[in-house]
Amino acid sequence: MNATLGPGVLVHQLLGAFFLPPLNVILLVLLGLWLRRRHPRAGSVVVALALGLSYALATPQMAMWLNRSLERFPLVALSQVRETGAIVVLGGGKKPAPEYGRNEPSADTLMRLRYAAYLARHSGRPVLVSGGAPLGGEAEAPVMARTLVSDYGVQPRWVEQGSDTTFDNARLSAQLLKADGVRSITLVSQGWHLARAVPLFEEQGLKVLPAPTGLVRYDGGGVMWYLPSGRAMQETHAALREWVGRLYYAVRERGTALLRSVSHLKS
Repeated sequence: MNATLGPGVLVHQLLGAFFLPPLNVILLVLLGLWLRRRHPRAGSVVVALALGLSYALATPQMAMWLNRSLERFPLVALSQVRETGAIVVLGGGKKPAPEYGRNEPSADTLMRLRYAAYLARHSGRPVLVSGGAPLGGEAEAPVMARTLVSDYGVQPRWVEQGSDTTFDNARLSAQLLKADGVRSITLVSQGWHLARAVPLFEEQGLKVLPAPTGLVRYDGGGVMWYLPSGRAMQETHAALREWVGRLYYAVRERGTALLRSVSHLKS
């Protein structure tokens, strides 16, 4: 199925392609090889830097370091969750699952759903699932709701399926919640994601209790944390993607403020 990407989603995808591994490392290697034609020493340094970066980004130590720079919120207590009006769980992707004959939550989304279900069962708070279809096809929220019901026995009260970005998650979820008089929420997502998501929900006038899950940790230690692995590559990629996303939003906000200032001066 061919998806029609919106401008915002397309920008996110392009930024991710050029500024995140593996393409950023490949481009750095190509730059080094090009430099070696006229400046052999400088070109060799750039190639070596790219190879070293590729190795470092595949280690558990780098994965933990990058993610801990984003995991700013402490774990929540059930007593805190009971004081909020609802549990909001954000979508983190879906994937085709031929063995089930339908879409299923991605690994990140499933981790969030499991924790949200745990909090809901032990607190009695209603659940809102939020996630659209930025890449086309079925929206994430119905997939999330189906999984909550079938796997965890939790029926969401609200299903928000029009969002393409975290900003949309906040805006559209707030509309549903406020319509039912909910002004405070427990917000469930990965620790690295909440650093950006919490302020967006607070800007919508909601009191937010961050509930991080999926914190990046590894067993063992010592030399084991410096051996490259596929899991570490994935987790460093997620952290770097979040930093790129935060940079994008910061630049967008700065540009919007600048345009407003110019418009004000002209008027």
